[in-house]
Amino acid sequence: MPFEITRGILKKYTGNDGHVVIPTDVTEIGDYAFSSAVMRTVSIPDTVSAIGTSAFYNCRNLEEIVIPDSVRYVRDGLFSRCLNLKKAVLPDQVTALGKITFFQCESLESVKLPSHLEIIRRACFQQCHSLKTLQLPASLKQIDDNVFDDCTSLEEVSLPVGLKTIGDNTFFGCSSLKRLDIPESVTAIGKGALETRGTLQLTVHAPIRITAKMLDNNWNLNWNNAGGFNFGANGHYNGKNEDNYRLVDSLLPDVDLSRWKPFARCVLAVNYLETYRKDDEQYIAWIRENTDECLRMMVSLKRYTAMNTALEHGFITPQQAEPYLDLVEDRQQRSILLSYARKTPSMGNDLLDLL
Repeated sequence: MPFEITRGILKKYTGNDGHVVIPTDVTEIGDYAFSSAVMRTVSIPDTVSAIGTSAFYNCRNLEEIVIPDSVRYVRDGLFSRCLNLKKAVLPDQVTALGKITFFQCESLESVKLPSHLEIIRRACFQQCHSLKTLQLPASLKQIDDNVFDDCTSLEEVSLPVGLKTIGDNTFFGCSSLKRLDIPESVTAIGKGALETRGTLQLTVHAPIRITAKMLDNNWNLNWNNAGGFNFGANGHYNGKNEDNYRLVDSLLPDVDLSRWKPFARCVLAVNYLETYRKDDEQYIAWIRENTDECLRMMVSLKRYTAMNTALEHGFITPQQAEPYLDLVEDRQQRSILLSYARKTPSMGNDLLDLL
């Protein structure tokens, strides 16, 4: 028999079958029981209630697995380095996924998470390069550090209402993630948690102060004139735009602008205008004190929605905008600006003539 079983605990699998059927007298799968085994699939009976640490570690041929709902406890590193694992179904009663559960499962495409899941531990999905979407359950309360770190294909993830904490570097390097909504239940966001290194539309509903370190683990936030920033080999900003890391069309209701570098403040101010809901004294003050810099960004990056809002509400005057409107080549956008000019009492004939 290729199974070493002691008092219901499967201690070690020593076979080399492509498909493994675990005997029904097994009630627990022990630590490292299938470590580096060569099977492609495995059938787990509903007599099993617990699975130990790294039970399927480095099973490089394993392609898919279904863990029955009889399992209530799974330990750390369950499928770590299962390089060809594409699909996994996890049991509904599990409330916590351990550290590095799917670490370096670079082929993983589909995961059904437990419906009662409350905690996802550190680096659970780190370096899952093929994972594009993930449905997080409504029960989830905590996402620990590095959970989605370097998931470069992740395009969509919805954070549930009820989520409380987002750990350090949670979405670091998720360059394909285009949009992220932070629910109002969130009370803590770690450093580098939102540093996707891509183009991110970030909406924060939570009454939590957004700081630079959340978007940049190294406190080096400095968007350049193309709207991005890049780190060199030494980890310092080199002024190039190779990564094209951008925060766009974002709603951040509670930001301490004094903690951000000047160009980043300008980015945030333009984003504020694009998602305008109500007057915010610190945003408006920054726009009025740095009007030329904001206008240069709006025109060069074609952030015309922001420009329209600034003109409509009088945050920028027609006289200040006039030198930059010559650079607006899109006739439709010029017409939109004209419509705002006509219905804004503070705007005079000079701007109307210009348009």
